[in-house]
Amino acid sequence: MKVVGMVPARLQSSRLPKKALIDIAGMPMVIHTCKRAQLAKSLNEVYLVTDSEVIKQAGESYDIKVIMTGDHHQTGSDRLAEACQYVDCDIVVNIQGDEPLVNPEHIDAIVTPLLEDPSLQISVGVTPYEKKNSVSDIKAVLDLTGNIMYCSRTDLPSDARTQVKEFLKMVFIVPFRKNFLLQYSSWAPTPLEQVEYNEYLRVLEHGIKIRAVKVDGAKISVDTPEDLKEVRRLMAKDELRFKYMAVANE
Repeated sequence: MKVVGMVPARLQSSRLPKKALIDIAGMPMVIHTCKRAQLAKSLNEVYLVTDSEVIKQAGESYDIKVIMTGDHHQTGSDRLAEACQYVDCDIVVNIQGDEPLVNPEHIDAIVTPLLEDPSLQISVGVTPYEKKNSVSDIKAVLDLTGNIMYCSRTDLPSDARTQVKEFLKMVFIVPFRKNFLLQYSSWAPTPLEQVEYNEYLRVLEHGIKIRAVKVDGAKISVDTPEDLKEVRRLMAKDELRFKYMAVANE
């Protein structure tokens, strides 16, 4: 079974302009994401997927395979649905380009359910999380069998009546079976997806199970200037970067 990682990236971002190419420890953010994904044992190949010629040039300068797509896509998953049609594979792993501290071991763990259970179409990572009222982070609640019941930018579960000390934040490493990804991208945006601005609700609203995989220590994505400051601080102490930056900078 062939598994490919795809890192969607676009140049425009409302909160952090051109954030995909923002420098972190001497390397563009999206390049960190791609290089770390290449360290995952479960991935046969990794592609940077973009509609930007500037991002394409950056990827190729670091010897990363790039697939160009149209500029009409509303979500990263829709962009990958176009890109995967050019690649022979069974599973496509969506790895968000704004997670430069992504852990390759987490990628392997989150892919595993689809390798072991042919009935599953999609899985996602979740990690323990304590920050409250952060609309840039999507929280999830699970059923008793480990599937996503619902996910929202609002804190879940509610602490209106009972104190909630810890949430589960979604980690946007999302493996799809290729055929399901193509089907999913053909569906129109669904009501809750549009209310929450969360593309994965489209899956749940169609009654498809999303298997959750708990991982510990997943780092934040970069959505705000504050996130960028924190990620730069963490990257300065991160040892995994030396496994790919030494090669990239030769």
